[in-house]
Amino acid sequence: MFYVIRYLSKIIPKRNLTPVRITLFAPFLPFLIALTLVLSACSSTRPASTDKPDRPDGVVDPERIASALPGTESFSDKEMRARVHFIRGVSAMELNDPDRAEVHLARAHTLLPDVPGVNYALARLYLEKNDYTSSVFFSRRAVDLEPENKWYRLLLVDGLRAGGEYREVIGQLDSALAYHPSDIQLLYTKARIQSSQGDYEQSNRTYQQILDLLGPDRAIHYQRISNYTRMDDTDAIIRELLKVLEMDQGNVNTLLMLSQFYLEEERMDEAAGLLEQVLQRNPQHPEALVNLADIHIMRGEWDKAGDLLLGLVGDPIVSLSNKLEIVQYVLSRFSHDPDNEPLQKTAAMLVDTLIADAPDNGMAHAMAAEFYLISENGEQSLYHLVRTTELMPENDAAWRQLVQTYYIEGMYEETIEAGLRAEEFIPQDAFILFFVGGAYFLQDDYGQAADWLGNAAELPARAPFRSIILGTLGDTYASLDNWENADSAYEDALSLDPDNDVVLNNYAYYLSEREIRLDDAKEMALRALELNPDNAAFLDTMGWIYFKLGDYEKAHEYIRASIETGDASAEVMEHMGDVYDKMGDPDRAHYWWQKALDKDENRTYLKERLHIN
Repeated sequence: MFYVIRYLSKIIPKRNLTPVRITLFAPFLPFLIALTLVLSACSSTRPASTDKPDRPDGVVDPERIASALPGTESFSDKEMRARVHFIRGVSAMELNDPDRAEVHLARAHTLLPDVPGVNYALARLYLEKNDYTSSVFFSRRAVDLEPENKWYRLLLVDGLRAGGEYREVIGQLDSALAYHPSDIQLLYTKARIQSSQGDYEQSNRTYQQILDLLGPDRAIHYQRISNYTRMDDTDAIIRELLKVLEMDQGNVNTLLMLSQFYLEEERMDEAAGLLEQVLQRNPQHPEALVNLADIHIMRGEWDKAGDLLLGLVGDPIVSLSNKLEIVQYVLSRFSHDPDNEPLQKTAAMLVDTLIADAPDNGMAHAMAAEFYLISENGEQSLYHLVRTTELMPENDAAWRQLVQTYYIEGMYEETIEAGLRAEEFIPQDAFILFFVGGAYFLQDDYGQAADWLGNAAELPARAPFRSIILGTLGDTYASLDNWENADSAYEDALSLDPDNDVVLNNYAYYLSEREIRLDDAKEMALRALELNPDNAAFLDTMGWIYFKLGDYEKAHEYIRASIETGDASAEVMEHMGDVYDKMGDPDRAHYWWQKALDKDENRTYLKERLHIN
């Protein structure tokens, strides 16, 4: 039997504790102020104080350095030349002239290769030039000359990291910490590198060392939370958030975040308590109200949930965008539990309140349409879909849903009319074209159906949907007795979706009607029944193929099964009469032909078989 189907279609806040900028002169400034250019005075890592203030960026002016040096009579000629090249090289770096800086610093290094400050300056220059190999070479030399200087070692760490040599990085930081065990910058750098390499547990241990030194620090706690999030350790996140909350009992963001983790752990009472604290501070906080309502919903406390949300949706102070979000949230819950009557009641009240509050808002009507579609109230859903398309004619989803709903409701004239209007705003939409073509087909206007469906088939769409379009186009051509095009459309449909049971059935039925390729028809009909074994039309097709093959017992078996589904059409009953006729039982044949005529009085040709005038 030919079959027509009406197709339906934590975020953890992060605060970076930015390390203090390592100024270019800081590591080697004391060495410049010393009696000679030799490293004997480089043990300090802090700039010496002078009368002249530092420049705004924290870098000491080279001229100031020169003026602070003692008389030049104590310097050798080599040291004097090295001193001049060094200061010129550093100045060139500050002026963003790396080539000139390299020339002067290289000359200074040639004259005094064992001065750590000169090695440091070259290492920094090469790091800025992305020459990581050279940077590591010179910074390693500076560290060897003055191992306790943390700035030299931090620069070595930067070079090693930039060059991807992570294995040595932590070792260098540990060496620096051996000299400076309480240095926050070193600890923080180590913790961040550990985290970047996925060693979250060790990173949090290092962050804990910082907390032991500093005391409670919100930024460090959030870094630990970030690591615990990557470790998917919710219990640890909760413990850390509780520590943050101890620092600021009234922080709404922390309360909300902690309540969300309690919800994930299904610790409803604790989550509800925190949300109530938020609402004590801000009674109209949308997120807190929605989450608390969610808890009431999960507990089945529909009245409490409804009261909370209705208070929000009905509040003139709450923005329309927030109201729309609330109603959409409840609709999403309702769509997953459409048989929940209390939830349906709550959703209905919210939708009504929203429409009353914003009667000319297209999104409000779109949500109302969604609610009534879920509730299977076609009349109300159509009303709100029409209003949505009037208020938001560019809303392609609303047009598609409107056309589809008209089609499902059997309102084919309205389907066509809506499709024609939709073409003005969203032309060449495969979905719209398909339903309009389907409506023409069901009105027996096969010419128009072929035009619309043919256009739909040429547009981009996912393979399963294109298979549906082509299958319906095949049905249309079959109704026009255009078998060449019908067969081509069916074959194309099955190439896109070999398990399209409707196409398998209809193609098989038309082949049997034409009494060609009956073995192929039988194979397709059997596959359709595998996919949908209780479909009355599919059972009838199988029986009719056996009838054409002359196996009347098998034909009787399948057609009887079709009738027993309770969904048999007049055509199935007629087929049963034909089977009994071939089996030599005219009385039973007449019985079923009469039932077919009673069910469909347009089958007037049966009167001749029944000998009715």
